[in-house]
Order: sequence, then structure tokens, then C-alpha cells
Amino acid sequence: MLPELGALLAVAPLNADTAALQRLAVDEDALHKPSAANRVKTFAFLRRLYGLNIQFPAYREFTRLCHLSAAETCVLAGTLAFAREPVLRACSEMVLAVSVGTPLRREDFEAWVREYAPGRYSQAMNVSFSHNLYASFFQLGFLGEAAGKARIRLRRDIRPASVAYAAFLDWLAGLNGLSLLSGPLSRTLELSKEEHLSLLSTAGQQGLMRVAHAGGVLQLDFSAWLRPGETRLTVQ
Repeated sequence: MLPELGALLAVAPLNADTAALQRLAVDEDALHKPSAANRVKTFAFLRRLYGLNIQFPAYREFTRLCHLSAAETCVLAGTLAFAREPVLRACSEMVLAVSVGTPLRREDFEAWVREYAPGRYSQAMNVSFSHNLYASFFQLGFLGEAAGKARIRLRRDIRPASVAYAAFLDWLAGLNGLSLLSGPLSRTLELSKEEHLSLLSTAGQQGLMRVAHAGGVLQLDFSAWLRPGETRLTVQ
């Protein structure tokens, strides 16, 4: 649902609350859906996947970074989706294990669904889930355009705000220091240690957060990303 999310963010003011976003999507038809029922359904999907609540630090900082670096919206949205949707996050492990340049088919995702939840779903549901996952990883930039019945595995263009955001979410989940580089969300960026540290340093130079790295010790200070009274929270 990246096109819908992008369309909503494009017309919403920074720090718009859930009620304001709902008015834009449902009452003002900012997403250009054909019926009121479709607008309500679309907004519900977006809220379930992305939160759409500035009281959640994960969503609030996502919107802030999207405004700062619109070119990174796709990667930032993917990281937020991985944080909030366990099935999508679990499937990313399968995708990441496939080498860049290797073809992936919709049937590969169906096989993963069957292994992830053996016997839980009907054949029709397995096929439906696999189509949705296949399309999701294409929209998130992990897969290229279709070539026959497969899509080629791609490596995304990763920039400083995306690296800072993934580290923030892993930090919220309890990780610190160099362990952040291999956190479950930071790992989806597919960076070498050197690339990761370089992009974190650039994020610090850009003023996104405070970064200190010396003598094999990494310190990231995200205190400015939290509001007064907030503490290190579980990712919402």
C-alpha cells in the first residue's frame, strides 16, 4: 500500500494526528478511491500496517524523516512495516537469504507460506498470501520488474535517514552499540559493517542524531527523537 501511503503523506501536514489523516483519506478522498466503503477499508489497512498515530514514536519519526528525505520514503515505509507486521518481517528472512541477481517466483513465496504456517491455511489462502507477499517485496524494492514468471532480487539504494531510522527501531527494541548493525530491522538494509558505520556517521553529520564511534565502540543518542515523558518503548 505504498502508493496510498505516499498519497496520504503528500497532503497531510507534519504531525497530523489520526483523526486528521482519517478526514483526509475518508471525508476528503485524498486517496481517490471509488466509494466511501473503499476509502474506509483502505484507511483501515493503512492504519493497521503503519500505525498512523503520532503518539507512536515509530510512526512519528517515520513521517518526520519522510519530510526530510522524500526519496527515502519507500525504504523507511518498509522498515516500519517490518517492525509492525510479524509475517512480513519473517518473510524478509527468506528474501534476504536469496542472493542479489537471483530470480524469485510467486511460487517461492507460496512455498515459504506453507513452511511458515504448515497446514494452517487452505490452498486458496496460501496462494493469496503468496501473491500479496510477492507484490509487497516488489513494492519495497527487493524485487525488480517481472521477467517471465520471476522477478530478479535487487539490492536497494540505502541512504542515511533510512539507516538512522532502522537503528532507532532496533534501539527501541533494546539493542545498543555495534549490536544495532545486526538488529532485525537494520539487517534488512543489507549493508556491510563499513557501509553501515559510514552511513550512520553521515546521519550524525546531518544532525539526525548524535553518533560517536571510536575504538570499536559505537554510541547512538536518540534522546531527541523522543518526546518529554517518553522512554525507550517497545515498537508500536
